[in-house]
Amino acid sequence: MRKQVGWMAVAAALVVAACGGGSSGSEGSATAATGGGPTAACPTEGEPLDTARLYIEHNATDEDTGVHGLVGGEAWSSLCLRDPAGRILFTAVPAGHLGDLGLADLFFESREPENSEYPIDTLRSEFPEGDYTVGTVGHDGVARIATARFTHDIPAPVEILSPEIVEDEEAAAMAVTEAGGVVVRWAPTGETVAGDALAVTGYEVIVTKVDHDDPHGFSRPVFDVHVDAEAAELAVPASFFDPGSVYELEVLALEESGNQTITIGFFTAG
Repeated sequence: MRKQVGWMAVAAALVVAACGGGSSGSEGSATAATGGGPTAACPTEGEPLDTARLYIEHNATDEDTGVHGLVGGEAWSSLCLRDPAGRILFTAVPAGHLGDLGLADLFFESREPENSEYPIDTLRSEFPEGDYTVGTVGHDGVARIATARFTHDIPAPVEILSPEIVEDEEAAAMAVTEAGGVVVRWAPTGETVAGDALAVTGYEVIVTKVDHDDPHGFSRPVFDVHVDAEAAELAVPASFFDPGSVYELEVLALEESGNQTITIGFFTAG
């Protein structure tokens, strides 16, 4: 269970175009068509944009992989993403009242197909390593640019050592922890999924209560902590848990370009 994408609530007011890898946009065009709606300006130079990230998320348990992105900075009325060859991959234009207000931050996730359908080697081929360029036209009319360094350095998954977990939440009743808090322990990783050496920059531990009364999940209990690369355990306090409830545990290995690999399991609080 990954974090929800906040901007999906206003998707109806955001005109988005995911452009193919053809020749359109590969010659530095100024605008990109968005299916008959507004067009997105695609500047190639301008003032610095605060944040631009593009990275791979690999789920080692579910064996699926996708591309995530994050843009942040001054409010914009048009956004464009280009690959290292200059081809337009994505444009966005807030419309209607959202266009009048403007957007400042955007997080997106691609579809995450199973690796049997979309192998990691295919992702590497279709998304080459290099600098991807994000260009925005601000709500103030100023063009801004940032580059996101994209690599294929996908961490190998960690092994969760404790608590005892199962991969199926339906079977989590068989993995009951002792009463009290939980100490999450894992075997650190130091290589990529391809077996090459890798410097992990940290780990993220997420514990989420599976069943919760809030229909929209905004108040769902979630324990989410980042720790440094030397850490191999993290204590979750007893006050977080509701005895007898099922929890999802995720341990993510993170590397310096932002790529991350998730190991997932379920357990029941004692």
